[in-house]
Amino acid sequence: MSVTEPTPLRNVIFDIDGTILDSHRDIVDAQIWTLRQFGVDGIADEQMRRHIGKPIAEIFASLLPPSLHNEIPRASIVYRDRYRAHMLKHTKLFPGVESTLSTLSRRGVGLAIATTKSTETSSKLLSHFGIASLFQLVQGSDSPPYKPDPAIIHTILDTLKWNARETLMVGDSANDILAGKSAGTLTCGVTYGSLGRDEMKSLNPDCVIDSISELTSLF
Repeated sequence: MSVTEPTPLRNVIFDIDGTILDSHRDIVDAQIWTLRQFGVDGIADEQMRRHIGKPIAEIFASLLPPSLHNEIPRASIVYRDRYRAHMLKHTKLFPGVESTLSTLSRRGVGLAIATTKSTETSSKLLSHFGIASLFQLVQGSDSPPYKPDPAIIHTILDTLKWNARETLMVGDSANDILAGKSAGTLTCGVTYGSLGRDEMKSLNPDCVIDSISELTSLF
């Protein structure tokens, strides 16, 4: 694995779901439960998993039939309440996350979070796993625009006064890679989240990794 240009890296921005946290089971379970409240059942687990990381309203626009699209605002509220009540049932850190973040922090690498989750929920999850203090900024998406719009990354870069070309955006979805590219950062796709290696490589990130621990070789 290598970044394709010689710019020295100083900072990393991470997505959460599918990158830092193995959270798909709790997210999909909350989606299934919510859909059943509206009489919708039988959607494959894998189909729902591919939506992880997208805005909630966009997810339910895809999963609810057109006849129920007027219920998207209510479904979004039902989902949020259900997920927040059960978000730690199965969720865990991906292997190597804690040690990798600790190593990068000790080396003086700037660390931040850019996620479609709310800032409050993100901070609670990271605090539960004892890694919140490793990040200089946890930036959730408390209102639009959402990734792939680069606004959330620009907010981090501006707040922390980071140079985009010295910053690596790491994520598991097309939205993460596209947002990073639009913001002018380098990008790194992980293959253990929502996309496999071939799909991730088709997005042309600067690097692709199969384990988060591979990041330490870049710093």
